[in-house]
Amino acid sequence: MPQTAQQTIHLGTIDVTVTRKRVSRVNLRVRRDGSVAVSAPARVPLAQIRAFVESREDWVRSARSQALARQAARAHSLQDGGTTRLLGRTLALSVEKDLPSGSAPHATCADGAVVAHVDAADAGPASVDLALQSLWRSTLEELLPPLLERYERLMGVRCTGIRLRRMTSRWGSCNVRTGRVTLNLELACHPASSVESVVAHELCHLLEPSHNERFHALMDGFCPWWREARAELNSLPPTRPVLP
Repeated sequence: MPQTAQQTIHLGTIDVTVTRKRVSRVNLRVRRDGSVAVSAPARVPLAQIRAFVESREDWVRSARSQALARQAARAHSLQDGGTTRLLGRTLALSVEKDLPSGSAPHATCADGAVVAHVDAADAGPASVDLALQSLWRSTLEELLPPLLERYERLMGVRCTGIRLRRMTSRWGSCNVRTGRVTLNLELACHPASSVESVVAHELCHLLEPSHNERFHALMDGFCPWWREARAELNSLPPTRPVLP
């Protein structure tokens, strides 16, 4: 069987996707969107995988219910009268269905509130989510240049480029070979001090690629509050885009 082959088993009404990979054991997880996935070595029979999943049925159903509830709560917040976060502040959200058909959603922030401008024919949570992403991008594009300049000077390193994109499992990454840094758009929801800590973290990898003692010592010197910032970021981890 190819290493990337997929199969589906059923846990009552729940579909569980099984992917064969180069892993040493069977791994079961419930994703943030409520989907259930198993990765397993090619040698493990499907019947054995099914028995393992069935033995964890109570956990799967509980974790899936929690994931779906979080998704529903987030979709509910992405409506007129909901709330959103920007640079650590929780702000009122209003939705204006004032864009011509086919226009790209966007959002603005003024007077302590966020306004999402969307197509009247497509004004669901997914469109509001896209509008907020445009605001996150513009916020970071304003915030990042002085931070990059400061830490490049302090560390004696050179970042060759910054890419901003939605990331669902990390706040940033650094390609130490090219010097290019990628940052999560959703950082814009967090305080500027947390954004700064991630900038310092990724640039620090240009001095030390690994998360070893030397790396932590460098972070202690350049960004002493990085542990507090990490705790703040972990308290509100990255979300997945809302599906249409």
